[in-house]
Amino acid sequence: MKLFILGLGHVGKALAKKLKADGHQVVGSTTTAAKVAELESLVDAVVVLKGDETAKVAAAAAGCDAIIVTVAPNVRNTRTKEEREVHYEQVLVRSCASAALVCTRVIFLSSFSVYGDGGVGTAAIDELTPTANHQEPSSKYYQLAEQQVLTSALGCVLRFPDMYGAPGDFSFPQRVKMAIDYFGGKAIFSADAPLYAIHFEDVVDAVHHVIQAKLSGIFNVCDNGQVPASNKAVFDAICDQNDWPRLQFLDQIKAPLRKISAAKIYATGYQVKHPDPNASLVASALA
Repeated sequence: MKLFILGLGHVGKALAKKLKADGHQVVGSTTTAAKVAELESLVDAVVVLKGDETAKVAAAAAGCDAIIVTVAPNVRNTRTKEEREVHYEQVLVRSCASAALVCTRVIFLSSFSVYGDGGVGTAAIDELTPTANHQEPSSKYYQLAEQQVLTSALGCVLRFPDMYGAPGDFSFPQRVKMAIDYFGGKAIFSADAPLYAIHFEDVVDAVHHVIQAKLSGIFNVCDNGQVPASNKAVFDAICDQNDWPRLQFLDQIKAPLRKISAAKIYATGYQVKHPDPNASLVASALA
């Protein structure tokens, strides 16, 4: 197959390696011309474009069997709700709109934030659970981006929790320190929501699995066997361990308050390999 990866970041680069090893022809994009030389060793062709440049996306994806949209917002551009309104719409919705206009088979890496706090009830949240929190930019624009992809019956949306473990990525203590240093000790998400996290290798494997298995529709992707500790429990433990002031949680980006089921994708033969990265820290704090 010929595949176009819209966004050769950490996930896109690792995915490209797998797809090339499978014998596929791979085209990838970057927004930074200076990165082209580095990326040319990973794919058959590199193009410089932004996802909202539909004509350029169409030219780059000509003849492709699928487009994989791996673009994600830059946290440094999302400090306020106003910044998130502009940045999320541009990066997510416009990229998916461009992809959906030029290819019927689009795979989009989405977010658990579309569920808001999960609503009322005690049952595990699955792909049929209604989306919510329609006013917060993160949730709203991930939902709108998903809608672009799902206009085609061949579209596929993978909903992920927070990703960690990519080369050069911030560790969880580094993320807390950044919240203290750059955001005044404030976190924009919910204190009580379980801190679901997924290693970037599991993200890459999930996308690779979807391509191999030719899956379409919506899939939650996380460890289906456990519910992690809350944001507050994890970040309090990190702050206490480092003698930092504890964070204030603003509850602007809501996250599900109960178990999220990944049974649907597990039933297709996929499962995550990396355990909860914060479980031992929280257990030590509670001991």
